[in-house]
Amino acid sequence: MKKRKKEHTAKKTKSFSIQEIKRLYRETIKGKISTSVLALVIIPLALLGIITSVLNNHSTNSTLERNMVATAKVASERVEWEMTSYRNLAEDLGMTVRLARDDVSLEEKQEILDERVQVNELTRGNILDKNGVSIFSGEDFSDREYFKTAMGGQSCVSEPIISKTTGKMSVIIAAPIWEGGIWGSQVIGVVYLVPEETFLNDIMMAINVSENGSAYMLDKEGTVIAHENMELVKNYDNSITDAETNPRLKALANLEKKMIAGGIGVGTYRYGGVKKIMAYAPVENSDGWSIAITAPLSDFNIETIVGIILTIVIVIISIAIAVNIVRKLADNIGTPIRLCAERLKELAAGDLHSEIPAITSEDETKVLAEATGVIVEEIGEMITDIKYLLGEMAVNNFDVHSRATDSYVGDFEEILVAVHKINHSLSGTLGHIRESADQVGLGSTQMAESGQALAEGATDQAASIEELLATVNDLTEQVERNTRNAVSTSRKADDIGKQAQAGNEHIVEMTQAMSKINDASLEIANIIQTIEAIADQTSLLSLNASIEAARAGEAGRGFAVVAGEIGHLASQSSDAVEDTRRLIEAAVSEVESGNQIAEETARALQAVIEGIADIVKAVEEVADNSSQQNGAMQQINQAIEQISEVVQSNSAAAEESSATSQELSAQAIELNDMIEMFKLAEQ
Repeated sequence: MKKRKKEHTAKKTKSFSIQEIKRLYRETIKGKISTSVLALVIIPLALLGIITSVLNNHSTNSTLERNMVATAKVASERVEWEMTSYRNLAEDLGMTVRLARDDVSLEEKQEILDERVQVNELTRGNILDKNGVSIFSGEDFSDREYFKTAMGGQSCVSEPIISKTTGKMSVIIAAPIWEGGIWGSQVIGVVYLVPEETFLNDIMMAINVSENGSAYMLDKEGTVIAHENMELVKNYDNSITDAETNPRLKALANLEKKMIAGGIGVGTYRYGGVKKIMAYAPVENSDGWSIAITAPLSDFNIETIVGIILTIVIVIISIAIAVNIVRKLADNIGTPIRLCAERLKELAAGDLHSEIPAITSEDETKVLAEATGVIVEEIGEMITDIKYLLGEMAVNNFDVHSRATDSYVGDFEEILVAVHKINHSLSGTLGHIRESADQVGLGSTQMAESGQALAEGATDQAASIEELLATVNDLTEQVERNTRNAVSTSRKADDIGKQAQAGNEHIVEMTQAMSKINDASLEIANIIQTIEAIADQTSLLSLNASIEAARAGEAGRGFAVVAGEIGHLASQSSDAVEDTRRLIEAAVSEVESGNQIAEETARALQAVIEGIADIVKAVEEVADNSSQQNGAMQQINQAIEQISEVVQSNSAAAEESSATSQELSAQAIELNDMIEMFKLAEQ
């Protein structure tokens, strides 16, 4: 098992990625020492190399700029000296008496002039009269600036121009011819000399500041008047004007503007993809001429680059030496610590048998290794002792004691104390379990007996409840019958009440009819009274008629008969009215008596109706109470059934409890037998 675990650990270690290895290296003491020391070495060396390279480059550039400016000044002085020499030569010819005299032949003057040209390696010479006409060829040069300047008493050097004589680019050195050869007298003509057409270019080509360096001259307008490339001179090249259409010439044009302004300085520009440096200076005693010396910066940076490379090489070598020294130092410190840390990791993984790393140094790392060995040894003794104690307790022996108490030092002593506490606690717990088992056995026996008695009592209760349930069922049936009878009685009383109410309504109607009859009888009585009054009046009229008929005698006899009949009818009417009145009065009296009887009957019927309503209400209450009693009896019946079920359940539970108690008693005996197997420590 241990071998497999080690192989798994080895495989896991091999699977570390490069990033994890770098991280582990940074987190180790060796890595930290190496990183810190190398940082203290590499950073200063790198800074030293960078500063040295920067200073070297700056020094080289400063020296180059100073040398370039000095060279430009020297070249300017060289051109000035050459031009001054030619001007002195021309001025000397201008003060030659024989050239100023008219009596000297042209051949002699030509001979004198040719001699000077030959001696000074010039191309040619010429003498112009005061009208600008050559005394030799008759050509007119009066339009030339150098002629006008010389006629003004000043010698001059012209800009390169196309010669009228040869058609080539030439520089003319002209001087006035003084009358009688006396300087400052009257100018009577002009003498000019023509050097080689490339003499300025030759001067430029003679100036060599580097392998790819060059020099050129500009006039006061910025036009090239001397250059190693003669085509630029012939084409009157002017970078200042060309820069207006070619932005790439802008930097060069800015420098040339400073040149033609008479300045002395240095600057850089890029031409044809090459970065160049240019120094410039004015040519004194000229018509605004200036000279420039230019060269690629790469011609001068080689030494600087070599110096930088040497500095880098020295820094790299120094860093390599420092890395080697730091590695050895880190190994001497970090390796022992790593070995001890790995041994402690193995100890943490449960390895108590691997060897302690052997450290030969005499510093703190050896103390660390010895302390690691002590830790491994003492922890091994503690683990072995704990294994012994727990092994004895595993085989039921709790009367066991430590055999390596000296190994439990410092905070480790609490481990031994904890083991002893566990031992004592388990011993006490098992003792209590033994006592509890005895008590459980005794209690379970008693519980079994009580359960048996409870089961018997529950059986008796079940029988009594069955009888009570039968009685309650009979009572429930009687209550249900009473409820049905009360409901039936209530319905019949309600019907009788409705019939009495209808009779009462008929009596009321009859009373109302009799009241109407009484009213009609009273009206008839009134009519009869009227009829009686009419009968009385008729009788009175009949009497009066009889009297009048008697007075009339025979003439009134017929009228007397009629009056007698009328009186007889009036008497009969009066008698009939009297009889009718008596009958009506008797009828009214009977109607009033019947009305009173009807009212009394209505009141009696109303009382009967109210009584019937009370009876109906009472019967309904009886029915409701009976219904409620019926519901209550049903609930009582259900409750008794539930009680019966509970009693039966209790009886079954009592029987199960009795059986369980018997089983528990048997298990308590078995548990007690098992506890007897443990050897407990004395408490």
